[in-house]
Amino acid sequence: MSLAPKIALSDDFLKSFAAIPRDRQQAVLKFVSQFRQNPQAPGINYETIHDAADANMRSVRIDQALRGIVLKPAQGNVYCLLWVDRHDDAYRWATTHRVAIHPDLGNLQVFAVEPGVTREAIPESVVVASLFAELKDREIRRLGVPEEILVRVRAVTNADELEAVEPYLPDDAFEALYLYAAGESYDKVVADREAAAQVDTADFDTALELDASKRHFLVVTDDSDLDALLAAPLELWRVFLHPSQRRLVTRSWSGPVRVLGGAGTGKTVVAMHRAVWLARKYHDVPGKPVLFTTFTRTLADDIRGHIASLCTPQEQDRIAVINIDQWALSLLRRFGYQHELLYDEPRRKAFWKVAMSRAPADSELPLAFFRAEYERVVLPQGCEAAEDYMRASRIGRGGQLGRAQRKAMWPVFAEYRAQLHAANLREPEEAFRDARALLERERESLGIRSIIVDETQDLSASALALVRAAVPRDQDDLFLVGDAHQRIYRHKVALSRVGIDIRGRGRKLRINYRTTDEIRRWAVAQLEGCEIDDLDGDSDSLKGYRSLSHGEAPEVVHFTSFEAEIDFLKKSLDELMEQGTSPHDICVVSRTNEDVDHYCTALAKTGYQTLKLDRNTHDDRAVEGIRFATMHRVKGLEFDVVVIAGYKSPSAYAEELSREEDAGVIEDTLLGERSLLHVAATRAKRYLIETVRDTPD
Repeated sequence: MSLAPKIALSDDFLKSFAAIPRDRQQAVLKFVSQFRQNPQAPGINYETIHDAADANMRSVRIDQALRGIVLKPAQGNVYCLLWVDRHDDAYRWATTHRVAIHPDLGNLQVFAVEPGVTREAIPESVVVASLFAELKDREIRRLGVPEEILVRVRAVTNADELEAVEPYLPDDAFEALYLYAAGESYDKVVADREAAAQVDTADFDTALELDASKRHFLVVTDDSDLDALLAAPLELWRVFLHPSQRRLVTRSWSGPVRVLGGAGTGKTVVAMHRAVWLARKYHDVPGKPVLFTTFTRTLADDIRGHIASLCTPQEQDRIAVINIDQWALSLLRRFGYQHELLYDEPRRKAFWKVAMSRAPADSELPLAFFRAEYERVVLPQGCEAAEDYMRASRIGRGGQLGRAQRKAMWPVFAEYRAQLHAANLREPEEAFRDARALLERERESLGIRSIIVDETQDLSASALALVRAAVPRDQDDLFLVGDAHQRIYRHKVALSRVGIDIRGRGRKLRINYRTTDEIRRWAVAQLEGCEIDDLDGDSDSLKGYRSLSHGEAPEVVHFTSFEAEIDFLKKSLDELMEQGTSPHDICVVSRTNEDVDHYCTALAKTGYQTLKLDRNTHDDRAVEGIRFATMHRVKGLEFDVVVIAGYKSPSAYAEELSREEDAGVIEDTLLGERSLLHVAATRAKRYLIETVRDTPD
């Protein structure tokens, strides 16, 4: 009895499919459907490619003009779709690429064939100066380097030469060589490689099951939604995970997990795949056993749409995706809670104005100081009475306040709270505490088995304590991803202090797959000298954080007039679009909503179609136009080109926002502004422009 054929698609096939004109893609879809049903069907004619670089490659006719390249190994019953293109271009690809199982690691690799370089052709001086001179041949192979490219790697003496050989290397090999050359220890790089216990270089069936192979190959099963995949073939993150990401997704953990990683390392992708994996695990649990929460509603809405593209409707039904405020309010509604949450800033300011009528007559402290004290001391520590406040810690708040001063200030806080209660309002922080208290008092099960938290760094202590209380302590209970370098909402929490114990379950992602290294370095420089935490009370750094792609350095341009700035932006945007950048792949980002409107209006007058992204407008790629957004709104998005328009400086914004507040607030606000600039810059994938106005118009 022969085994059923194993069918796989490579990510290269999807990339080449995406490049085919839309009016020709239908023929490919028809072929893929037939191929999926039966790769041995009589209508599929496998033709030998006489000068192919790999003897296992075959050509298949898709229509009069298009050809597909298929891997059909001599041993086993495996078929892999590798490439699709016009006839001559498809054959050219087959003559310049090989597919092989790495003899040490056992994974399936695709790499370009380079003209042969013999060891004798490399001067001894080059061998000595090689970046990899200290490694033996077998050690270089263990980094994933194919035997055919070993000599060429030996000839690499600097970063530029390593970049030059990249097109001829499998991705995993280039990544390992890059990390080693950047200073990562050989043992650490090798430890991160997955290796098969025994390797049969002819066993493609087994090779396809390794995580390192799944980074580039999708084994087609009855559950594979190929129609959805081919509808958006460049959204490779939906299927092809890096092995380090896949290990986080598919492991069963003994308790809470914290995943750190710089911008672009795929933390949210991991979190979404984790949610789907858990939904499959809990397929027989009624209700919605998996909760996915994050800080803002717009991020939650975006994530909900992405998760829908990752799973079946049945799996999606087991996942609730909601931002933390709305989730807390929904919990309270179950217990008859009638209050609304206060989000309206003008109303909040009006309540504070009334509350200040209770300030001591001799007080010289401004309203801004009272409000900062309430938001940073009273609310987070749950002070319900003057005595609570007098015992509260004020670490990080700058100047000292004695008991008499605190007692005199308390009536202002009490009046502010009374104003809210009279209007049937609560601050979100109060709602988190109320919800947690109700859960602990009622001991009611919510039916949640696992909670996934994205952007953990932006959640408050009260919010995270509620998360801890909402799910029983058990295997796979909490999965938290975040990066304090991207903290833009002031909250600073140590997970252990809210009952979340991650000891032995902290992990870190280090490879930035979004931005070029030039953009990454520029963004990281905005935080130089800042103390950043690891979400659990210790320090964190971006050591080892790398991007593997390169491009142009970010452009910073200064202007003395708005008109000159707009002329420059129009010229730059015209050039980018002439080079093939789509308008929807460009986002103009500004610090405030007023600035966003200012630039959007000005550039629209020059003839551009525009789309402003706000809390009610999502980045629908079917809608044309250059995007405009605040630096806060752009969090979680990415674009080929980002323009940070009319920016002043972190210190200028911090001074504006925290004027009349104490030193502790000013310091925190400055760090928040530097983090916000870091976040905005890392939304750019290949090109970043910052325009700076030196003097106001």
